[in-house]
Amino acid sequence: MSVHRLNHRDHIGIADNTLFYYEVTGEDRRTQVTDYTESYSDWRDFTLDVGNFKVIPYGRDNDIPEQIQQAVFPNSLGPRLQNRKVELLNGQGPYLYKEVSNGKQFEREPVQDEKIMAWLNGFQYQDHLYRNGVDYYYQNMVVTKVYLDRASRIEGISSVAKVEHIHAYKCRKAYRKNASTETPTHVIIGDWENTNSNEFDVYPIFDPNDPKRHRVSIHISSVYSYGVEDYAVPEILGALEWIRRSTSIPKILQAYTDNSLNIKWHIQSPAKYWDAKRHILKENCKAENKVYKEKMLEDLKLQILTKLQELLSGVDNVGKFWHNEQVIEIVGGTVIEHGWKIIPIDQKVKDYIDAQLKIAEKSDFATVAAFGLHTALGNVGADGKSDSGSELLNAYQIHQLTSTNLPEYHVTKALNDCIKLKFNTDIKVGFYQVAAVRQQDVSEGLRSNRQTINPRS
Repeated sequence: MSVHRLNHRDHIGIADNTLFYYEVTGEDRRTQVTDYTESYSDWRDFTLDVGNFKVIPYGRDNDIPEQIQQAVFPNSLGPRLQNRKVELLNGQGPYLYKEVSNGKQFEREPVQDEKIMAWLNGFQYQDHLYRNGVDYYYQNMVVTKVYLDRASRIEGISSVAKVEHIHAYKCRKAYRKNASTETPTHVIIGDWENTNSNEFDVYPIFDPNDPKRHRVSIHISSVYSYGVEDYAVPEILGALEWIRRSTSIPKILQAYTDNSLNIKWHIQSPAKYWDAKRHILKENCKAENKVYKEKMLEDLKLQILTKLQELLSGVDNVGKFWHNEQVIEIVGGTVIEHGWKIIPIDQKVKDYIDAQLKIAEKSDFATVAAFGLHTALGNVGADGKSDSGSELLNAYQIHQLTSTNLPEYHVTKALNDCIKLKFNTDIKVGFYQVAAVRQQDVSEGLRSNRQTINPRS
């Protein structure tokens, strides 16, 4: 007997060759974008205490990065599409350039500078930029630790010793408890999923107007989100429900085919019930001076659903009963019922499977669209069919022209700010892109179908 989590709202249970499907219904604050119940302007009202600092949570429950990771990683499409965008951004790799004008438009002119390259190679800058790209596409935020030389504190001397990539996943903005304003001044780095962890590193935020102020500081470059003060709202956040749905369908079908299960019960529980449980857990954590994590509620869900499953399954449930209180609430003229429902499912397995496949098709389409990458570039053709070469070429050209400039700006900004500070030059680091052309536009001898590969000696 076991209960498995599909997402924060749905679970499946397996017992005695019977499949139990659990669903949370009603207003659920954690279905953030689907129900528009997450308020993005009040995160400062839910600060966390860490030492002498007030930490501004990333989302009301401080778990937006965790939500993204847990939704995307198990998905069959998400990780590949994200990696593909990083590959397309990287192009032929990073290079140094200057912006020059030919009298009609600005162009990039590749340059060579031994001093800058020696400094960049000192901390493996290519790996640094690759990791920045991954953080950007998952979280729309890039975090870099900047180290200044000791001599940089001397008047008139500005020298950056090195930079270091920091996982944006682990970073939260903060301000001192005795500060006169709630404007973040520091970044706290730690394990926000471990409720018992007290190991946090604190650094001041890099100040571009006074870059020599701190010997070690945190440079942050992130997308501006409308009406949100402290963090970027990741672009894929709004698609998490579709991504989770895309992930859950194969699990449901696998459970059915592997166990020859009869899908017998559909159990609905009110979101208000779990909100009350969440409140109790938060109060307990506050009394014990612990940091509340949503995983605590998920663990409690599994315990309660497992007990319910024991009640409903098997032949030993004779004499057992289930008591449930039904609460009716009227919100804006709409009647909302808050109560548990145990609904037997008509055993029309084919109809059920067909419905799940249609949902899977729709959710996969929405998932691909949410990642903002043409299916041809992600090697995900519609209905399993390969895209034509012309469609692939057009998709590539449009993507490189319209969808890489802003990511490149944020991914390279810390390095370019440091190059400006250290070398006092307009030289920048960027990604070298090669324009793709049609085969008929290439001389015959240089076409790919005419080229040969020399065997290894």
